[in-house]
Amino acid sequence: MKLTQALRKYHLGRLTRQIWYAVRERTPIDNNVESKLSGLNIKIVDPIDIFQPKKEFVKIELPEPIIKVYKPDNTHPDWKNRTCLNYKDHNVLQHGLSQAQLLLKTILIKNELPQQIEEKEIDISEDIHRLVKRTIYTSNVFDAHQELLPKRKDPERPAWNFPRDYGLTDIRKTHNLFKKLLQICECVCGPEIVQTRSVYHNGVACLSIEKESNLLQFALTFDLALISTNPLKKIEDQNAYMELDFPNIYPFYPTVSLTKTNIYKTEDLYPIETTTPWSNVHTIFISHNPEEVKNLSELPVVEDQILARSMIKSFTAAASNARQKYGSDVKHLPEPITVQCVESNGKQFHFSVFQLNTLDINKTEGIRNFWWSSPILELYEEACYKTGKPIFTGYNPEVVKKLFAFYKNT
Repeated sequence: MKLTQALRKYHLGRLTRQIWYAVRERTPIDNNVESKLSGLNIKIVDPIDIFQPKKEFVKIELPEPIIKVYKPDNTHPDWKNRTCLNYKDHNVLQHGLSQAQLLLKTILIKNELPQQIEEKEIDISEDIHRLVKRTIYTSNVFDAHQELLPKRKDPERPAWNFPRDYGLTDIRKTHNLFKKLLQICECVCGPEIVQTRSVYHNGVACLSIEKESNLLQFALTFDLALISTNPLKKIEDQNAYMELDFPNIYPFYPTVSLTKTNIYKTEDLYPIETTTPWSNVHTIFISHNPEEVKNLSELPVVEDQILARSMIKSFTAAASNARQKYGSDVKHLPEPITVQCVESNGKQFHFSVFQLNTLDINKTEGIRNFWWSSPILELYEEACYKTGKPIFTGYNPEVVKKLFAFYKNT
């Protein structure tokens, strides 16, 4: 083999490792410097103690936590002799919208939104619609999040077990749509309107109110709440629509299907502090999850019960805001409080407006509350994968027009 100039070169890395291997266990030579400095009363300190001083920790012995489990009886600290009828996020009213009107002393004006809001529904440019379509794609199709989906059931074969599916839940699709559609509204409406708005996530409102010798309590959650510096203007005068009658659900009481409990706290809760400039509720966004919202029986939830759920949540938001403004003893409000509501399951959207005039919900005479409701609209027909391809069909621009009208309303 011919020796070349490259083969005669040394491998410095190998030589370095050999040197370290040879001297790795070499003992340091004692030069008696430490003993001489100690004789001169000079303190010797390890440099590691200077650069990394040792920390002395005081051991604190904490007492063992006492976990007390209360039984659901009169030994519970929140037990009260008076029974309370409560309504929570998973509840629905048995008789739907008719029962909600009698329960909250609210008149359904008409199956459309107020004229002041419909006038704000203007044509939107094609670029905005293109952004909305992209938002639907990213929220329903291109989101890579995977969760265990609810079990599939076949009514004709109730005992058959389908394989469990993974994918996007309806609640995640709805939350993504709410957040991204609100972001589009902020970008389009400009700083003049946006600076008076703020978004509140997962707000909880609690309201305790008397209804004909019964104590009612509403403890409800809003997925998103649009709050503003100025309250919404009233739609109609408080004494209007006296000629309209309430529905009749005889022989049932308006409190039928409400849950009875003796363990509760009689407190009002409004999720926004009075010190913030954005203290007025403007629009609430609520999601309808069929896996959580169910009847007491095994009957499916119908559309009329979904609409009643929007009315009750709007009333709770407006009433808790009113008690924060005017006190816990207020009955007839000096100025009505108006709340807009958007309810959706990710595909269907329902828009409604609630005007709170009074908190005296006994009987049906006197001042009443008003509620406007639009028909349920579908944002799209299909947004999914078919044979491995993303499919999106049936886009409805009317949903975005109403959402922009809600956001711009003052």
